[in-house]
Amino acid sequence: MRFKSFVFILAIFLSSCASVPQFRAVAASNDGCLHDSGKQKLRSEEIQALAKSDQLDRQSPMESINWSKVLAQDELRRKRIGEIFGEGCLTSADDYSAAALIYQHGIVPDHYFQAFLWSKKAFELGNSWEGHSIANGIDRYLVSIGYKQIFGTQFSQGSSTKLWCIEPIEESFPESKRVQYLKKNLKESIGDFLKFYNFTQTSDDVPSCNHSLKASPAGTVPGFW
Repeated sequence: MRFKSFVFILAIFLSSCASVPQFRAVAASNDGCLHDSGKQKLRSEEIQALAKSDQLDRQSPMESINWSKVLAQDELRRKRIGEIFGEGCLTSADDYSAAALIYQHGIVPDHYFQAFLWSKKAFELGNSWEGHSIANGIDRYLVSIGYKQIFGTQFSQGSSTKLWCIEPIEESFPESKRVQYLKKNLKESIGDFLKFYNFTQTSDDVPSCNHSLKASPAGTVPGFW
């Protein structure tokens, strides 16, 4: 009885092993952009075109933008980036940077975290400007799940006033990390944000938003902080 059971199990094992080479052969013949420079070039151009359209949709004055239309286009862009990523065709710093930009404009925390990961990859591949996208992505992710931001890139505007407040910041996050990725300290970063939007507030005038967020101590973002 035991012998028959052993033979049966062995037959299943051998049958499974026999199918593995066939699967690998199929996979090897469809390896995306890994060995197809022409396809990679086309995909990279498409990725950049998607990022350009993302920015063009946001160039009009904020009050005149049709956000329902833009959000619908954002979803289509995310889906296409996901397909290209699934093909294995995100390879260069520019590819990852553009993909991160599109996912920065997501609608759920996972989109923001993915933007952070792709920005980090672009940074590691030599795009030093992606330090700003890393900061934006991880801060947006943390605030969206109810945790304090660490770089100080997220602001809110009161419904009855044009004044901005800054989302609560994790005090234990080292200033040296902010300088490493943003090339400036927290006060300078806040000042640049206000200048960009032409606000009369100064970095000394921006209060902390009255939002109850959890602490984000070391270990909150494994492998990064």
